[in-house]
Amino acid sequence: MGSITIESTVLVPYGRQDVYAFCVDEDARAAVPGQEAVSLHFRDQVQDRSWTETHESRTEIITRSCVVYPVADSTRLTVTAEISPKGLGRLLAATKEGAYRKQEAARLAALKKAAERGIRNATNPR
Repeated sequence: MGSITIESTVLVPYGRQDVYAFCVDEDARAAVPGQEAVSLHFRDQVQDRSWTETHESRTEIITRSCVVYPVADSTRLTVTAEISPKGLGRLLAATKEGAYRKQEAARLAALKKAAERGIRNATNPR
């Protein structure tokens, strides 16, 4: 089996520039619950619009293409994840596709929550 592609969208109730800045900030992303140990490599960045991030582990390579769009008073973050299993993971990829989809949905929900908290704290310091 080849790669698995998963597209997800979430609305973040802040401006596009704030969402983009949070999402491409390596320190901010390292603080997202459940993603603390994930080392992301950012590339193909278009200021305040899009970026690509990659993560490689022993069993897979994950490439996410991310785009932020302004929507009324919010920002729509659309992520297209391409998961390419490696080694023995390729044999089990078909059985793990559902788990990959749940994992990606949980990751995006955690990112949204962290972005909301991070942007709120940055704009309203105590």
